[in-house]
Amino acid sequence: MAGADRATVVAARPPAAPGRLGEPAATAVGLGAVYLLWGSTYLGNRITLESLSPMVSTAGRFLAAGVLVCTVVAVRRGPGRLRLPRAQWPGVAAGGVLMVGAGSALLAVGQQYVASGLASLLVAAMPLWVLLIRLGSGQRPRPAAVAGVLGGLAGLALLLVAAPGQGLHLAGMATIVASTVVWALGSTLTQRLAVPADHLVGTGWQMLVGGACVAVAGLFAGEWHDLRPAEVTTRSWLAWLYLMLVCTVVGFTVYTWLLRRAPLQLVATYAYVNPVIAVLLGMVVLDERLTGRQVLAGVVVLASVALVVAVERHRQLRGLPPGTPVTPP
Repeated sequence: MAGADRATVVAARPPAAPGRLGEPAATAVGLGAVYLLWGSTYLGNRITLESLSPMVSTAGRFLAAGVLVCTVVAVRRGPGRLRLPRAQWPGVAAGGVLMVGAGSALLAVGQQYVASGLASLLVAAMPLWVLLIRLGSGQRPRPAAVAGVLGGLAGLALLLVAAPGQGLHLAGMATIVASTVVWALGSTLTQRLAVPADHLVGTGWQMLVGGACVAVAGLFAGEWHDLRPAEVTTRSWLAWLYLMLVCTVVGFTVYTWLLRRAPLQLVATYAYVNPVIAVLLGMVVLDERLTGRQVLAGVVVLASVALVVAVERHRQLRGLPPGTPVTPP
């Protein structure tokens, strides 16, 4: 959700503040940071998984990030700010369990078998699932948005059909697609439930709830029993630390800053810029390569997402991806 990092939810934001001196430059720097940081989530996940199991790494990342975010809130705004009324816990639970928890964990499981660039293209289709869920719940998207969904699904089908003949891991790809569906469901539920108005408070609790759920799942899967810290490479530990601090905490802070200062349709462009960054980083760092068919399918998916975001820009498109996880995936 990278990710992140595919982790959390985009809360309804107030109108963008009036432009100030230097604001366009600051916005451009912020967008560039989100593009790069969240685009690198897939690479970070891939390297982390070289010697850390998926649920252990995901649980640890979000629990640590959640503790850090909640500590910052408590120090800067007082511990009382972290108290939530009972009515807001269902929304926090939905975001934490489905997005940060199930969504990010499934992404990590799938990335054990799927290259980071290809994984990012599969995740890029997440806004299409959001729109499909809205359609199933009785809402009527614009015809152009429906066309975007159909085009995106065609691109995904092309990616998946290419798997068997090219030695790709179809089950791993399907797991990543499942992670995006779960994330979309979680984002839809959080839109309909009360959530904290403070971005940091809501995100901190969602990270803690989701991280705890993944930790329990990892216990049942036997991952904690099999954990051997001495056998984890320095490379994996550094990648994990990068995901937790830079992609999750710093990336989300910059993202929420952008939400208050830039049009939503501009901020939402990360949904189809991040995969480009992820593909390029995978090629440079891990020597990953995409086939011509995968490139074509990826272009179809990204163009479809761009169409959906453009057509639906008047709506609050909450719950768009990361690893972010907020995260990234």
